[in-house]
Amino acid sequence: MILLADSGSTKCTWIVDDGSRRREIRTRGINAVQYSEEQIREVLTELCGLEEVQAVRFYGAGCGRSFPEASLRLRNELVRHFETDDITVESDLTAAARALWGHGEGIACILGTGSNSCLCRNGEVVCNVPPLGYILGDEGSGAALGRELLNGIFKGHIPLREEFLAESGLTYEEIIRRVYREPCANRFLASLAPFIRAHAACREIREMLLGAFREFARRNLSHYPQGMTVACIGGVAAHFETWLREALEAEGYRVGTIVESPAEGLAAYHHGEQNH
Repeated sequence: MILLADSGSTKCTWIVDDGSRRREIRTRGINAVQYSEEQIREVLTELCGLEEVQAVRFYGAGCGRSFPEASLRLRNELVRHFETDDITVESDLTAAARALWGHGEGIACILGTGSNSCLCRNGEVVCNVPPLGYILGDEGSGAALGRELLNGIFKGHIPLREEFLAESGLTYEEIIRRVYREPCANRFLASLAPFIRAHAACREIREMLLGAFREFARRNLSHYPQGMTVACIGGVAAHFETWLREALEAEGYRVGTIVESPAEGLAAYHHGEQNH
């Protein structure tokens, strides 16, 4: 039995595949850079009934070659939990590349709580523009959209202040505290995406969305070879597909697949391992 894990900063989807059937389990996300050993163990306790797992392929935020120490720490905890050495830990960007393009070639993008992109070939990341996180980068992400929403509402550029305060139940003081004084501000900002989606008919919201996605293209996709198809994965990509396609096409890109989850693509990529 092989276990595939796709983890963002907010949630993790574990795909259990025994060759004849596949099922999914959801837990909190594991960010290898941000989480201690104790926090990783706490999330792993949410998994049960997986005693027969023979191999684990973990893809996550804060993992991969860019974060060797964090990846090793996470792998050690996975080995301890599942009692098998057949475990690999790679980046969520590699997961996106393999899920979207398999053994082909193209530009793979993640648009979820954060954002990222790469040129990929044969299941490997060939080159990558660093995302820089939600403070310095992450253009087009849920966190970036939430930041722009709050800025527009409280500075008067988006005429939805009363609606937002009523629907969210938040106060100005609480928002400032959640962003500047509590951990996981990126998750809080990204949690505002449903409000944005519900009010996408508002002209100012629509302009904000198109601007954010065009900024993602200009600051990230413009560094890859021209003429390549762009495919996207993640909650923001899927739920704002209409505006994402419009923005990327306006920037001159050919847009292919847009999906929320890499589950199907990863399972297909790993077909042939273990009992597949």
